[in-house]
Amino acid sequence: MTLSDGLKRKVSYCYQCGTCSGCCPVSYTQEFSPRAIIYDLLNNPNPQEILKKNNLLACLTCNYCLARCPQNVNFGEFIRQARTELYKTGFRVEETHECFVSNFSTLMAKDGVRPTLPKEYIPANIELASRGEIAYFPGCLAILGAYFDDIGMDFSQIAKSSILILDKLLDKPLVLLDTAKCCGHDVLWQGDYETFKKLAEYNVKLFKQAGVKLVITSCAEGYRTLALDYKELFGELPFDVMHITQFLANKLEQGLLKFEGELNENVTYHDPCRLGRHMGEYDAPRKLLKALEKCGVKFTEMERSREMALCCGVSAFNYCNDFAKAIRVDRLKEGESVAKTMLTTCSKCQIHFNCTLTERASSDIERINIEVKDIVTLIAKAMGVLKE
Repeated sequence: MTLSDGLKRKVSYCYQCGTCSGCCPVSYTQEFSPRAIIYDLLNNPNPQEILKKNNLLACLTCNYCLARCPQNVNFGEFIRQARTELYKTGFRVEETHECFVSNFSTLMAKDGVRPTLPKEYIPANIELASRGEIAYFPGCLAILGAYFDDIGMDFSQIAKSSILILDKLLDKPLVLLDTAKCCGHDVLWQGDYETFKKLAEYNVKLFKQAGVKLVITSCAEGYRTLALDYKELFGELPFDVMHITQFLANKLEQGLLKFEGELNENVTYHDPCRLGRHMGEYDAPRKLLKALEKCGVKFTEMERSREMALCCGVSAFNYCNDFAKAIRVDRLKEGESVAKTMLTTCSKCQIHFNCTLTERASSDIERINIEVKDIVTLIAKAMGVLKE
């Protein structure tokens, strides 16, 4: 394998200052240096060996280094493209959970496979449309719910909360994209570009057939993939993409979003890498949490927040080992120090955090006393559309 000129250009602005290596969360737990990887790749005649030696699997693609880099070198994007090149040579990431993600993504990408959202993920007595301008993309919630049924998460609550919220705010029936496929985020970041492309082509065709002008998703990874990676693949698309917190923050500013009831929650907020550092959205969730103070919600920031927020320790279900768990425990303890509940906007972050909490609760390891939930469930309760 040889590196393309485009791939080399992505990192050629690095002047080896070492800022990335000093701030990288992976480098805190194991030997890993973005700076060294860049140097080796640009100066070694056999980049394939360098890529394997430096372990591209360890990179979280969290963009923590990009947030600090004085030269704005997008190391995470470089890693993604390098994995794609390596994938063509037979290289595979060390995927967790018996390769469940790549297996279901490959299956879903096949022609004729048409998923449907289980009825328990759809609220009763809601008028939904098959065509219209505004649609909700549930992503992989049902698949994740079926597989991760032992970590105390109810994925159907995320979908139902989102649908109930949008139903209350829209003046026309919501389009539920219940036959949409996985957005392809994980296989894209694992290096399987062809499977990602097939999933994207199916979804874009579905969105167009439904006449959708705005796709709303509650998933941080889905938001980044639909808004950024689909656009990179297809060019300009006939629809916009918003994360649900962005949509709700806009409604709040317009005076169209009202909260009621008494929640009495002590919360903090975890910025997912994809919504935060990848897409630059930090304010929308915080505007909503600030507005929830009238319902008795006490919101406290963690010490590391916004662009400096620590990653959950895993990306694309890749390489979840003791080093990744150490990063996750660090973040959970940081949350525990300021709140009873850690809210986030990424289903995968919730899985990884709750997996660690469940693991520690069933062993003699010191427990961490914090709950991890999706922000939309709290908002739905504050709006009075989701009952306990």
